[in-house]
Amino acid sequence: MAEMRSHWGKFHGFMAVDLLGRSLKSQRVYTLETFGLQRFITELEPKGENHIGEAIISEDGEIQYLKSYRLSAAQTRRVYLLSQLAKHDWNLEITARELGQSKDELVLRLEKAGFGYLLKQNLLEVARKNQKKGRR
Repeated sequence: MAEMRSHWGKFHGFMAVDLLGRSLKSQRVYTLETFGLQRFITELEPKGENHIGEAIISEDGEIQYLKSYRLSAAQTRRVYLLSQLAKHDWNLEITARELGQSKDELVLRLEKAGFGYLLKQNLLEVARKNQKKGRR
């Protein structure tokens, strides 16, 4: 049993190598008696491994449950776009400027990332039309 636990511990350490010791953003989303549910995400590294997950933590700070999901490169890009929009109060023009893009380029980037359904149809049409014209 001790050998099995040792192997299991090494395996989990290997699987979480890019999670442990990283800066996290976390938020307590629920409390029940002496336990709290926290959701977290690692600071995003575009070319690195990123994680999102949740943990149940007891009043004394001990982790009772931890679940982490490794984000794919595509998921990381999508999370990054949404986090930039949230950072700029969901303002497309400000977000585009901060990303060094035109508003149309950001709109098309959001559509390509699978978020076209969040945008008004006329906004997408204008961006596509301007792209065809070669305008920024």
